[in-house]
Amino acid sequence: MNERLKKIVMQFSPQSGQIKQVAKKVILYFGCLFLVVNFVQWKLLYLPSIDGQFSQNNYHQFRSPQERNLPFEDIEIQHDGIILKGWFIKQQNYQTSPTVVFFHENAGNIGWRLEYANQYYNQVKCNFVMVAYRGYNYSTGTPHQNGIQKDAEAITNYVFNNLNIDKTNVYAHGRSLGGAVASYAFYQRQENAKKTGVLQYKGLIIENSFTKVADVVANMNRLFKILAPFIFFNTWKTIDIIPYILNPILFISSGRDEVIPHQQMFSLSEAAKSTKQKFNYHIPLGDHNSNWNYNQIEYFTTIKNFIKQTSQL
Repeated sequence: MNERLKKIVMQFSPQSGQIKQVAKKVILYFGCLFLVVNFVQWKLLYLPSIDGQFSQNNYHQFRSPQERNLPFEDIEIQHDGIILKGWFIKQQNYQTSPTVVFFHENAGNIGWRLEYANQYYNQVKCNFVMVAYRGYNYSTGTPHQNGIQKDAEAITNYVFNNLNIDKTNVYAHGRSLGGAVASYAFYQRQENAKKTGVLQYKGLIIENSFTKVADVVANMNRLFKILAPFIFFNTWKTIDIIPYILNPILFISSGRDEVIPHQQMFSLSEAAKSTKQKFNYHIPLGDHNSNWNYNQIEYFTTIKNFIKQTSQL
């Protein structure tokens, strides 16, 4: 009987060894795939060097607000072992004007946003704050989700603690990736206000942004749709934050957005169940990056009216 058992065991032992070898290879393969995908994910999600990393490499009028004769102050924020740099573009009556903190898009440096900032400043008649995330423009460090979230809080704290402005009339505006960053900053400030009584943002503007990164990737093809939930961890889950935001929100979407399907903006708007006021502005012929240029008067008037209607709440 024992000899028979030994023979049975001997038959299965090699197979068990083979199974272990196959299992090791599978684990090694998927481990390597995980590392590669997350490295590629980081490279795809954060693109600070496109068109030249620093503003000094830009064309004239895209290097500094000074080239546009805009009154401004340089901003430098030291936190988390890095330095963030940006600009505070201020109205003549900056102490009583509303202030918009702009959380910028992904690709390129903030100098390329100066034409937008210029028009925003002139047409909305507000102060305009724009600070580069870590690794972007002259800000030091390397971009990643946790780090940029810390940057968003540091920028918010700087605006409320260091700028000589009307702290009761400050708005957060985020475009594309910046929509996720702005939503995070807004929510964190809101929760901090509940605990400590600090002043918070008056309103939030989200533009051409996403529900979460995995949804953007899933939209590319069927395989990505299956794999995205398992391999994407820099998800920026704005869809989980929006339902808890209390102050007014303006959602700006573009019908011809070639990067993020505008339906994701509709989903974000639908998820905003707790906000005191909700506004939707859809630009049917607008694309991802230059929708604001399609009809500048209508675009900036919409933002100006949003600020005017909500500033007294």
